[in-house]
Amino acid sequence: MVANKTISNKYDPKMLETIIEMGKQGASQKMIWSELGISKSTAESYRKKYPEFAEALDLALVHSQAAWERLMLANAENKNFNTRMVEVAVRGQFQQDYRERMDIKQDINQKVEVDFNAAVTDLIAQLKKAGEE
Repeated sequence: MVANKTISNKYDPKMLETIIEMGKQGASQKMIWSELGISKSTAESYRKKYPEFAEALDLALVHSQAAWERLMLANAENKNFNTRMVEVAVRGQFQQDYRERMDIKQDINQKVEVDFNAAVTDLIAQLKKAGEE
């Protein structure tokens, strides 16, 4: 199926409202770019060239994450809610905040014994030998 949207490489400040509104609905970046009719590379170009575009996209992602979190809270006790689907969606969209972390704490105790008597005896022997030479 071909989308009715045409490909656009022309920046339009009207895009900002669409970006933020879609974010409030929980849209991903790819969904937003699709709606705007732009590619990922065009979006990255706009992000660098137009600070207001970058800010709108960042704000949209905050709104999107909040929308997903509200959905999870609203359905916390709903046994028919597909938590696995939401988990996959959230982990995919917000990888920085929802990645699995494996913090491993290791306590290592190693017993080290030093025979000071042998070390001192060896040092004295080396000094006597050096004095004889």
